[in-house]
Amino acid sequence: MITVACGSGLTAILTATLFLSGCSATDAPGTRPSSTTAFEHIHKIEAGHLDGVLLIAAHDGLYRLAIGQDGDALVAGPIGDFDFDLMGFATAGKTTFASGHPGPKTAGTFGTPNLGLITSTDLGKTWINVSLTGVTDFHALTASAGEGTDTRVFGIDTGKQRILRSMDGGTTWSEGAEINARDILAVGRQLYATTPDGLAVSEDNGTSFVVDSTAPDLYLVAADQAGTLAGVDVHGNVWTRDAGGLWTTRGAVTSTPQALAVNGKRIYVADDRGIAFSDDKGETWTILTLRV
Repeated sequence: MITVACGSGLTAILTATLFLSGCSATDAPGTRPSSTTAFEHIHKIEAGHLDGVLLIAAHDGLYRLAIGQDGDALVAGPIGDFDFDLMGFATAGKTTFASGHPGPKTAGTFGTPNLGLITSTDLGKTWINVSLTGVTDFHALTASAGEGTDTRVFGIDTGKQRILRSMDGGTTWSEGAEINARDILAVGRQLYATTPDGLAVSEDNGTSFVVDSTAPDLYLVAADQAGTLAGVDVHGNVWTRDAGGLWTTRGAVTSTPQALAVNGKRIYVADDRGIAFSDDKGETWTILTLRV
């Protein structure tokens, strides 16, 4: 468990299920008004948009965490007051892609029971429907920006163990390979998938996959904007891949990780401790103290 400190000095406990309790209406001036923000599930962490800033795609919306050097993190959100259940989340260039379910306050125009694919160009302040509205719920989503409108988007719908792919930023879709994947990741022209058979790689936009026998048996995989790869295997070990393609491990996470991100030498994870980061490939971790 970790502690969430509010501006008045009042503290609450952030449990292993990651419930974040807001401060009361009697808190000191300048703190956020009373509300209960549930990090009941963290589906995705995105890093690298700005130094020290994380985007947290959660069960009840998108949150922004501004992280100080001492591990304090100022929480803002849900961004735009959108209470989507963001099951799938990805960024490519200046565009943010998301999918999932509407929340209790979500406008009916976003579709029900599923959001399909929605996008934002202002990091979640506003969203628009792009495709598959009301139809599809991507539980895994990734995107890779190309030149002009050539942005590739890949997703796995809960109702299909198959890659769905779009070569035009999510406007139109086609089916790719049938695959049982926990996580997918687009990096350049490659598409990675964590599967029961190991880390699978596609060089043809998800038409076919080949298991990389040199890679660890990853549960989650992430990359930063420079293409640095990191992952957590099925035993909780943290792995990184160097420029020569060699995977090495030095540390581990606690229990089953919910989400993973990497930005240069820093690795972020959400697990039973809360949200933590490591600057030494998982040997030591700093658990974030969240402030609202």
